[in-house]
Amino acid sequence: MHSLSVALFLEAIISLTSPVLAANNTTLSSSTQAALAFERTLWANGSVLDDPWYSIEESTASASAGTLLKLEKNTNTSLYTLPPATALSRFVYQSKTFNGSLVPASAYILWPHTARSASDGYQVVAWAHGTSGSGPNCAPSHVKTLWNHYFAPFQLALQGYVVVGTDYAGLGISKDASGKDIIHEYLTGPSQASDIFYSVEAAQTAFPELSKSFVIAGHSQGGGAAWAAAQRQAIEPVDGYLGAIAISPVTNFINLADQLSSLVAVAVAPSIQIMFPNFNVSDILTPDGVERLALSQQIGGDTATTVSLLKGYQLTKPGWENNPFVQNYQNIVENGGKAISAPLLVIHGEADVTLGYNLTTAAVEKTAKLYPETSIEYVRVSGASHIGGMTSCQWLWMDWIAQRFQGVPAESGLTNKELKAPMPGLSYQINQNWWVAPVTAFYQTS
Repeated sequence: MHSLSVALFLEAIISLTSPVLAANNTTLSSSTQAALAFERTLWANGSVLDDPWYSIEESTASASAGTLLKLEKNTNTSLYTLPPATALSRFVYQSKTFNGSLVPASAYILWPHTARSASDGYQVVAWAHGTSGSGPNCAPSHVKTLWNHYFAPFQLALQGYVVVGTDYAGLGISKDASGKDIIHEYLTGPSQASDIFYSVEAAQTAFPELSKSFVIAGHSQGGGAAWAAAQRQAIEPVDGYLGAIAISPVTNFINLADQLSSLVAVAVAPSIQIMFPNFNVSDILTPDGVERLALSQQIGGDTATTVSLLKGYQLTKPGWENNPFVQNYQNIVENGGKAISAPLLVIHGEADVTLGYNLTTAAVEKTAKLYPETSIEYVRVSGASHIGGMTSCQWLWMDWIAQRFQGVPAESGLTNKELKAPMPGLSYQINQNWWVAPVTAFYQTS
């Protein structure tokens, strides 16, 4: 799902022919070494830890949330693999953590060549990305393809929308104004919702030609963040919000399939500890789980690297999901059964083995039952996978965005749809089997 320079990839693999040792003398497996080497070829410009752009001045500590802290108006697009006739900007802004502390975050703006215009400026879609990892180097603004490439941000820009993509706090900017490490509050939807809203506010400050009206859309972790944004909007309304799209969203992480929930438990343990200081990761993780979590934090790898690092270990203790801190955390961050600011479009593929659509169905129905007048459109796509949720009916959610900017009223209450494919299920490519690579020779353009 990323860009890759074959030459750089091979060079990285060669450089890793000797075993890689972590600080605790743990030897990384060959698969983790390969994943890490591949990941590093995706970086647009080296590690963010060595890039002054991903740092802030101490004087910004008290800047209010939504404040623009830094702007790179014209980012060097030759470092990225973007569609022709698109431009890129990067910026740093102030956001808030779950507990309300101010925290800097980085983001990008992907510009179309000819932008759609509303009465008050160029139409804005805030894109919330799926899980990229939990370390600073997992920021989409730092990845050549902006992580989700043609699945969403590229296509949105090619349809004329100005795309504002937050990295989420903890991805990109690694330290706050006091020099303290920023921990990414993974799957803490309210935190990522704040990141989204404040990124739009800062982008509008940087570029007054952007419309005050905007739509939020996201996938997977970002789908959960988009849903959380709709819940936040019901409590803390922001002018210009037109609605949200949650594609293959995270709703309830405890009830995921056993193998996946164990991996997610490791990933969210630091988030739970931030929310509840009396919680200790060893309360739910085995010694192997604690060690693997520490190693993953040290390496700071993306999703593939982290999964490679964790797989094959017993990571969680039996009954971890019944831990009271875990239960309280889930209740706070859960999507569904809470008031939302409508309209909300929810899309999920019925062949999603990563996040089963049954969890999304339950969340939708719970919300609709408690708030029957709220406009929710729920679309289930037959045969579509987790990633396929984005691509299988892209036309539908693009139309939905256009309708919001056109002022078309959304139907009140719950609307259910099931989309079926015109060809037999086995005819379709269900998962991604390619990446976007930079051109290094004239003939590499087919």
